[in-house]
Amino acid sequence: MNAIPNVIEVSAQNFQSDVVEKSKDVPVLLEFYADEAEQSRAFAPVLQKLVGEYGGKFCLARVNIRDNQQLVQQLQVRTLPTVKVIFQGQMVENLEGPQEEAQLRQLLDQLTMSPIELIRGQIDELVRQGDRGAAISMLQRAISEEPGNHALQAELADLLVMENRVDEARQIIAGLPEDAEGIARASNRIEFIDLAASLPGIVELEKQLADASSPEVAIDLAVRLVADDRIEEALEQLLAALKQDPKFDDDRARKTMIKVFDLLGKGNEMATTYRRRMFTFLH
Repeated sequence: MNAIPNVIEVSAQNFQSDVVEKSKDVPVLLEFYADEAEQSRAFAPVLQKLVGEYGGKFCLARVNIRDNQQLVQQLQVRTLPTVKVIFQGQMVENLEGPQEEAQLRQLLDQLTMSPIELIRGQIDELVRQGDRGAAISMLQRAISEEPGNHALQAELADLLVMENRVDEARQIIAGLPEDAEGIARASNRIEFIDLAASLPGIVELEKQLADASSPEVAIDLAVRLVADDRIEEALEQLLAALKQDPKFDDDRARKTMIKVFDLLGKGNEMATTYRRRMFTFLH
């Protein structure tokens, strides 16, 4: 077990340094186990799996109860397996007996995820429901608690753009560092809106495209569609333009698709699908 990254064996001798001090940087899951205990053997692989998946966001400290009766008595361990969660030098959770993986993930997420990661799922759900106003209010409350969190402000700017409150979004972006997490999404969305302002409307562009297929018109239509938050339709138009003439206007279709991918953000399923389709066509 010692060879696994972020997993250590703990005794009374290294408890202070490897548990208490370590917990000031990341949460430490203190696992009490016995090799001969069936429940311990069944539970250990679950913890090891989570250690690997969370990639250093927490540390697993294992205590063999046969060799460490002093720690067992001091920390009042009554059953196996027992996991005590130590964070910032304090015990924040005491889990007795086998635990469901889903419950462990929920606990770890609360301890290790950034504020923007914690609320992004809730925000995404509100946006899917069409309630951007509630999502904006949630972000504003979070920012009032963490006024220096640039990622939250960038997320708010992006939602404001989607609600056509572009001037408010511009003011927020102007106050953020250029490399702030998530700023590219809002900036790209504003860029599409600015570009669309000088183009004909969607209906007119669709008519032009029906009359004569053209990569330029397809790209212009895609820009208009993105500004109207019709992202997948826009990507289809860009893919069509790419297939018609990959090198048109200095790779404009490909470059525009990449901007849309940035707008959608890392891990977005639609971005992954269309990035794969673009790559397949180009190569």
